[in-house]
Amino acid sequence: MSKDKKFDPQNLYEKLMKSTNAAELPHFQRGPSEEIKVDITPDKSVAPAMFIPDPLRPGCYKAHPTTIAAMRKDIFVGGAEMFEDLEVLYTCEGCGEVLDLQFWSFCPYCEAKPRYK
Repeated sequence: MSKDKKFDPQNLYEKLMKSTNAAELPHFQRGPSEEIKVDITPDKSVAPAMFIPDPLRPGCYKAHPTTIAAMRKDIFVGGAEMFEDLEVLYTCEGCGEVLDLQFWSFCPYCEAKPRYK
């Protein structure tokens, strides 16, 4: 590539951040438009990969400690159709459960790490 056509990620980022739609509104925001926090309490009586409402704390949930550890910390939050678009189904080689890798960093059932092919 010639010097004048050299790829510059920062320049590209700035151009993307300045782009607008037909209504002259920005396509992208510099930060999250909203922050969602979910309160999940560890409870070993809850089955793996399950979340149940906490009867003592409205709006909070209980889950097995392994389930909490297996959850991806960088889940993209969106509507149901967004989750379908980002779905990556994987059959765990350890236990045979079918998992969606957009939610799990390892298997919440048997704790096996996914092997990518």
